[in-house]
Amino acid sequence: MFSHQPGARIPRRAGPFPRRDDYVAYLQDYAAGMRLRLGTVVRRIDRADGGWELRLDRGSITAAHAVIATGPDAEPVTPSWPGMAAFGGIVSHAGQFRNVAAMAGLDVLVVGPGNSGVDLMGHLAGSDAGKLWLSARSGMNITPLRLGGVPLHPVSVMGRYLPLAWQDANARVVQRLAFGDLARLGYPRSALGAFTRAAADGVTVAVDDGFARALKAGRITMKPAIDWFDGPQVRFADGTSCAPDAVICATGYRPGLEQMAGHLVTLDAHGMPPFTGASSSPLHPGLWFFGLDRSIYGNMHVRRRQARQLAKAITRQPPAPGDRVPHRAYPGRQASRRLD
Repeated sequence: MFSHQPGARIPRRAGPFPRRDDYVAYLQDYAAGMRLRLGTVVRRIDRADGGWELRLDRGSITAAHAVIATGPDAEPVTPSWPGMAAFGGIVSHAGQFRNVAAMAGLDVLVVGPGNSGVDLMGHLAGSDAGKLWLSARSGMNITPLRLGGVPLHPVSVMGRYLPLAWQDANARVVQRLAFGDLARLGYPRSALGAFTRAAADGVTVAVDDGFARALKAGRITMKPAIDWFDGPQVRFADGTSCAPDAVICATGYRPGLEQMAGHLVTLDAHGMPPFTGASSSPLHPGLWFFGLDRSIYGNMHVRRRQARQLAKAITRQPPAPGDRVPHRAYPGRQASRRLD
């Protein structure tokens, strides 16, 4: 509903929550006719006369403006637990997960109670996988897709200007109405409210699509943080253990900007640059970072507004006279259309 791109709505037939294939088809149709150079890896960005030089696997590109929009999830983060190297089963990251059919008959431990972990568990619970465990190192907020048949995303977007404490309180009420007390089943509640935590450290709420029902039915067993691996056993902080055939780490990502731009700007502990969106630095005119932050209100929804702000900022910051770098403009689009 809120994930369309500027100038083209998602077809109504896709429903309020488009499936993967529907959204891929929508993006392919949206990009048709654009002058896009895909399948090109940018290794490093350096200053050049009148702009920036993008070093590729083969050759380079020079441009007046360089917008780094590679997203916050470029590199998967997989913890290294003691004894993990001797574990005889499968260890993978959630970013590598493709199909529940690969887990048929296997006992699976998912690590991380966030959106990826909860989403994976929802799919695995309805599959032919064997025993299922979810390891939670810390608390997490969770919300349903719908409450009483009403999609909750539009509600959260409409309330985005309320104080964070009010939004947190609303989210807690919705969680209790939808799920009851999940803490008694081992799913730990976050010390911070959903919206406060998203604003503080960028961790968004987990969206339930079958996970809570499976947890209540005993299909999923909650476990605390992993302490260490002991051969085929995984030991937890509370002294319990399990023996999974596969461990899937839903443990997050990093932007992975170190090689590309780490020599230009100082990245923080999370690998984030000091300025993003329509903000820039007078020390780096023409260099922009976009779409690296996360939004609890929906990334695509927020990016449309940010993209307009970025476009205006770029037009206000042209290259110095005599230093312009030639470029070709993309073909224009209609102000609004539907891909029906």
